[in-house]
Amino acid sequence: MYNTARGAETDVVRDLAEQARQELAEVLRPWREKFPRVSVIDEFRLESPAQAVVQAAADSDLLMVGRRKHPPTLGPRLGPVVQAAVHHAACPVAVVPHE
Repeated sequence: MYNTARGAETDVVRDLAEQARQELAEVLRPWREKFPRVSVIDEFRLESPAQAVVQAAADSDLLMVGRRKHPPTLGPRLGPVVQAAVHHAACPVAVVPHE
């Protein structure tokens, strides 16, 4: 979810953020159960996803981002978040295709 929250009611933003946090926890739950030894830090930000990923990786040794597999075209297609990570992250970036 990306919303700068400008002009939005504080209660509405807070409710939407809480709902998004709950949805994120639910998505991560089966992975945490499957890989209990893997440390996961879930963080929710009301800003551009591309900026959030680049900023979150500022002190990282490696940033791993996924990209959807696309049908064959003239070349690989990267979305805006992956594009920003590749060009602006302060650490190496691994782009992992997935379905």
